[in-house]
Amino acid sequence: MVRCRQGRICAKLVACLLDCNLSLRRSMDAMPYSTISPPPALADFSDLVRQFHVPGASLAVLHGNDIYEMAAGVANLNTKVEATPDTLFQIGSITKLYVSCLVLQLVDEGKLSLDDKVQKYLPAFSLADPARAAAVTIRHLLTHTSGIDGDYFVDAGRGEDRIEKFVDMLGTLPSLHPLGSHFAYCNVGFVVLGRVLEIVCGERWDKVIRKRLIKPLGTPAFSTLPEQAMRFRTAVGHLGHGPDGLAVTPLVYLAQSNAPAGSMSMASARDVVTFGDMLMRDGIASNGTRLLSTGSTRAMRVPHMACPPGGPLDAIGLAAFLWQWDTDTYNVFGHDGSTIGQAAFLRIHPESGTVFTLLTNGGDGKGLAQVLLTRVFTAAANVCPPTTPDILPSKGSLEPYVGVYGKSSETAQISLSQGKLFALIRPSAAYQVISGGQQIELHPVGEGRFIGYSRGMTQAVNFNFLDPDAHGHATYLYTGARLFTREEEAS
Repeated sequence: MVRCRQGRICAKLVACLLDCNLSLRRSMDAMPYSTISPPPALADFSDLVRQFHVPGASLAVLHGNDIYEMAAGVANLNTKVEATPDTLFQIGSITKLYVSCLVLQLVDEGKLSLDDKVQKYLPAFSLADPARAAAVTIRHLLTHTSGIDGDYFVDAGRGEDRIEKFVDMLGTLPSLHPLGSHFAYCNVGFVVLGRVLEIVCGERWDKVIRKRLIKPLGTPAFSTLPEQAMRFRTAVGHLGHGPDGLAVTPLVYLAQSNAPAGSMSMASARDVVTFGDMLMRDGIASNGTRLLSTGSTRAMRVPHMACPPGGPLDAIGLAAFLWQWDTDTYNVFGHDGSTIGQAAFLRIHPESGTVFTLLTNGGDGKGLAQVLLTRVFTAAANVCPPTTPDILPSKGSLEPYVGVYGKSSETAQISLSQGKLFALIRPSAAYQVISGGQQIELHPVGEGRFIGYSRGMTQAVNFNFLDPDAHGHATYLYTGARLFTREEEAS
């Protein structure tokens, strides 16, 4: 029973709640997909989740008009609540694809251009380098080529003006590389884009994404605020390694002011598949609603810049990660997402009509994803992600790679011991909860290319040493899609 302050039943509120429930049921009933049983190749899904020490996982795969969903494990190791296909997980930076769609909607409507300067919409936008702030465009931000030091997770509060306040705090933020010269993953850029969306649309971020994407898609469980997610079963992240070393994270979300970069979004695997299907259908949602023009949707997956080999993506489009699986063309696109103790994966293969989403809440999520991606796409499309490259004998001196490379959130100290390279990654004080410092042995796999393994993980991390100077010393270290700038030589 719902009552107002005077104690009378608030009929308007009851009607609103009933309408929301009816809308939710109608939207779920309207989904055109045929739900089918998972293939026999995934009969051991629960065993795989345990094998990779993932507390809980949810998988949804669309192939043609058929969809299957699976879930295993728990949403929370403390409460032991079961993970189900409708459990919401944090999708992290998959949110950036939603931001790209919103920006391109405004391009379709003639309200902005990709080559507009950011300061056209945010005149007070500033960085440590005023010339850089004046030159950065919308396209630079979407393609992670602005050079802005992007892992800046300062908390600007929880009010509706939190994104505005965050952008106002960027005046001392440095740049890592010349404008447009490199791909360097930049969370900050997407928060700035979120603020541009607020200005152009005249509404706050949470309303913009819900009104323009979530409701038209028919995915009402998608949440950008904790109070929205509380309506559903939700997963919490876990930190640590191995079957006995995992624990619920003490910090559930990253800063709410980083929401457009992916700090808050929660969704079910089917929600994300429905979004991916819209991208695959050239902007038309499965319920028939057109959300983007064909040209804008396809522009998302046109390669803007190739990335160093062996990293988490082969090239970048308009926020979309692009991959070459068993071909010389960029035939797969999507995005990964990583928050505190949670990891999410979206892959779209238009040629076969396949959309894959895996959501995990700790453990070796990447290892689990590699196995599932290989099985699903081999069966559906006869393509699969590349395997770990072979380790090669070292050639030439390793000295040019030795030194300290840094950015605001972390430093990477590269040292040489007994003919082997080691990387010690140290987060700065404000980022300890995101990642702990660890030393990784680097194994050569190509010219200036190495791989290493983080503790408890089965998938290799890339280390590319880029742009040697006149003395042959690397200027940049590229690892995990991040770019570190050389700060000093080894002592």
